[in-house]
Amino acid sequence: MTATTIWTLFTLAVIFAALIGFAFGRRQAPGGTAQLKDVQEQHETELAQKQLELEAYQQKVHDHYDKTATVFKNMAGSYKELFDHLSVGYEQLGNHSDQRVLPERAGALLDGPDTQPKTDFMNPHDNDEDALTR
Repeated sequence: MTATTIWTLFTLAVIFAALIGFAFGRRQAPGGTAQLKDVQEQHETELAQKQLELEAYQQKVHDHYDKTATVFKNMAGSYKELFDHLSVGYEQLGNHSDQRVLPERAGALLDGPDTQPKTDFMNPHDNDEDALTR
């Protein structure tokens, strides 16, 4: 065998090996359908897990705000009960002057600033001008 024949056989063997490798590589491509299906299933599992975590978090937030509303409602009821107690005590025990210290109803405290002049709870008969001159 001559050197040219050896080089020709070697070149043909390399080309033949490249063609076989290319054909085999195309059949088992890294992004094949089996691999894509596995990745898709993995992502769907992760998505379902994250969806469950989100729903659990949303339920916790809902429960938190539900309890907050209940506690706030109870607190408002307690303040109204205290206001009613103080109003009844004021009506029964207080000096009934022309100037009212407490409004007629508890909701008036939430409506905004009083239209009546502010009075000193300790000295309800003093007006603001007399208190400032002392």
